[in-house]
Amino acid sequence: MSRPTLRRLAALALLAALPVLAGCGDDGGTRRGASHGAGGAGHAGGPDVGPAGLARVRDALSRCTDCHTRVGEEYLGHGMAHSLGVLERAPTGSLTHPVTGDVYAFEQLVLPPETGAPPGERTYLRATRPDGGERLQLVVGHYGAGVLDTSYIGSELDRVGRPTGRLSFLPVESVRGHGLALSPFDESTPGTGFDMPFARECLRCHTLDDPRELPAVAPGVQDGHLWPAERLGLDAFAQLRPLECDTCHGAEVERHAELKEQSLERGERTELGLQRLGQLDAAAQRDICARCHLQGEGQVDLGEVGAGGPAPDDLLLQRPVVVAAEPGDDFRFVGQLQRLALSACFQGAPDTLTCTSCHEPHQAVAAQGTASFDARCLACHDGGSADASGAHATCSRPGDLRVEDVTGEAARTADGCVDCHVRRSEPFDLSHVRTADHFVRRRIPPPASVPLRGWDTTTGPLRVFDDGRFASRLATPEGRRWERGVVALSMPSMGRHAEAVEALADFTAPGTVAAAVEAAGDAGRPAGTIDTAEGPLPNPEAHAVFHHVRALALEGVGDTAGARAAYSDALALDPAHPQARLNRASLALAAGDLAAARADANLLQERYPFAEKAWNLRARVASLEGNTMGAAACLGASTEAWPSDAVTWQLLGRLLLELQQARPALDALRRAQSLDPSRPGLGELLQRAEAAARGG
Repeated sequence: MSRPTLRRLAALALLAALPVLAGCGDDGGTRRGASHGAGGAGHAGGPDVGPAGLARVRDALSRCTDCHTRVGEEYLGHGMAHSLGVLERAPTGSLTHPVTGDVYAFEQLVLPPETGAPPGERTYLRATRPDGGERLQLVVGHYGAGVLDTSYIGSELDRVGRPTGRLSFLPVESVRGHGLALSPFDESTPGTGFDMPFARECLRCHTLDDPRELPAVAPGVQDGHLWPAERLGLDAFAQLRPLECDTCHGAEVERHAELKEQSLERGERTELGLQRLGQLDAAAQRDICARCHLQGEGQVDLGEVGAGGPAPDDLLLQRPVVVAAEPGDDFRFVGQLQRLALSACFQGAPDTLTCTSCHEPHQAVAAQGTASFDARCLACHDGGSADASGAHATCSRPGDLRVEDVTGEAARTADGCVDCHVRRSEPFDLSHVRTADHFVRRRIPPPASVPLRGWDTTTGPLRVFDDGRFASRLATPEGRRWERGVVALSMPSMGRHAEAVEALADFTAPGTVAAAVEAAGDAGRPAGTIDTAEGPLPNPEAHAVFHHVRALALEGVGDTAGARAAYSDALALDPAHPQARLNRASLALAAGDLAAARADANLLQERYPFAEKAWNLRARVASLEGNTMGAAACLGASTEAWPSDAVTWQLLGRLLLELQQARPALDALRRAQSLDPSRPGLGELLQRAEAAARGG
């Protein structure tokens, strides 16, 4: 193979294999919601919760509802009970993206049996580009109960129509009272389309099941890593449970039910120490709710948060959440605790005020009703008494001043506490939805729609969220350094690479962690905690995520040598980390270190045979070694793993032409054309392949 051909091949392969930071779980450890489901309010019978879904949840709760019948019936009406499931009520209609011109249309189709598609009529979402390119995904489940909006999850199809089991958020969702709408990721980043992975991390707030234990997933798991993270299987939504009693009551729910059954048989009363929210202190309660109601600008996993939540006084350290240091009037859809902590009522009583101070945990917000929330306000502020004019002692609104005069909207209750003091408007990260801002204020700004954005701020200062428990630790020199490091881990996903590098400058130099581990084994790992005069903090440097994200930041500022060393640190702590190995190998290739790249590529492909990025990396190595046949074989395996990348199909077609395999080359290039007819250079390659196939 000629050197110019090698250079072209390497350039094209680089495009096909470059790692990207897209979606949950592939961003180096910080996490943001890619799409949204129910926001806390709920009711049975949302647009996608059908009879089978209700029956499934009822059956799952039966061990508890045999004794707790009323509570169980209430919870069946809660959105948490329908947090995900198999799609029963198919959406209809179509939507055109105003920027890209892509047309998304839900269709009821019966694909031929020879495709391997599920039998019978199923719901698919078809995406058609203005140039004629098409994608089709099978709709496999819903994410969210449909109280405010519902996201849909689809499975990619291979070239003959067989579902791959790779799951993606679909670019269209249903918004109650509005209809079909673009998903936030495709609205804010036009062209994302079907390529927003539905990864394992995206499920943490919608099920307590670990998808790594699903039968279809097990072959792709190595030392706890599932890669590709979205390879969850076609039947994932039939196996994953929505949120049940153990979400709040902990892992002892099953044992509690067993002991209750035994005690009833013996005619005795046995009490097991079941975790009950009302028996926990306010901070411990907030930790349970914060697992799913405190999204922030990013979350950093420094510990495993299991079923039933962390131990008290733990979550905000084990999974610190980064938020804007200077919050504004706008609020995030999943940011209830962050906003509540800004309220004067919280700041005046952090040891007593918690989510259940206002919310009934088993009852949907709509079922609880606005009057119930008003009563909670009045119970603290003046005991609920009013004078003859209707004014309450601690309320500055005269009795003859109507709520609608204050808020511009009709009052929902006679007291109007929530109407006047809790803003209801559109979150900044979800269009067409109107929900409650949990920042309780004496005077609220009027409701407003804001331009959609994914971040509260992309330039302003950030901090680690603290509800007051850890202020003394964070105020120490060690605590300030710890917070600076955690905040830095959220920055690369925002494009703030230089700030992240600067913030991490006084941490262990890249490359030294790897050397320590190599020299001393496990004893060389950084200490698990940082001691401060006010208590311990988990050491972020003890986790591979710290070094991986630092490497991303170093890459972002062009320090490839430092990035390569930092990726090596991540791999010293976690040798199975797939993204760190992929990125380190790519940097080795760019530096001309073919031996190092080959070693990483071979190991990555052996451990993760279902990952197209691993095959693309091997193809790049093979191409630089002059092994055209090997490169083509690797790209063929890549298209099996991910059949919808036009770049890879085009590159495969080019290689097959060089190998004088005209008919397979033509098939590959036509596949590229079906996906992206406007690919540069594709037309010329097709003409060559067609001529070669004709023998001309």
